[in-house]
Amino acid sequence: MFNDLKTTVLLCIVLIMATLLGVGALGMNSLKAKNKTLSHDLLQSQVSVEALLSSNDNQAERIKTLERDYRVMTELNATHRKQVIDLQATHESRIAKANLIKDSTDEPTKDWANALLPADAVQLLKPADCKSGDPNQNGVCVAAAGLVSAMQHP
Repeated sequence: MFNDLKTTVLLCIVLIMATLLGVGALGMNSLKAKNKTLSHDLLQSQVSVEALLSSNDNQAERIKTLERDYRVMTELNATHRKQVIDLQATHESRIAKANLIKDSTDEPTKDWANALLPADAVQLLKPADCKSGDPNQNGVCVAAAGLVSAMQHP
């Protein structure tokens, strides 16, 4: 069938070329499939990068909000500390003035300041309404009367 060398070489070359074309076609299909996979992976990576950038922007905004809140809280704490110091100073000043009254050289003032319940307060607690005949023996008038008598006779 293959009588001459030229035909045999030509047939071998054609067979080699056909094999190379077949292998090339298979390689091309494989490369196309890999290209599709890589394109899909690249698209997912881009979506992930966009999500990370958006998340980063959200975190930057959250950090700004937290910094603002921190400044507000710091200012409030400083104001509160100042108010507490002012209140303590006022309290200590008034306690000092009250102690001066307790050590007064005027005896009635000294007695009034050192009494458990000053006479003026006892006068206010006297059961004025109980004279009207309050039938409720457990009411305020009875309790106030008991307190007044306890304060007057310790």
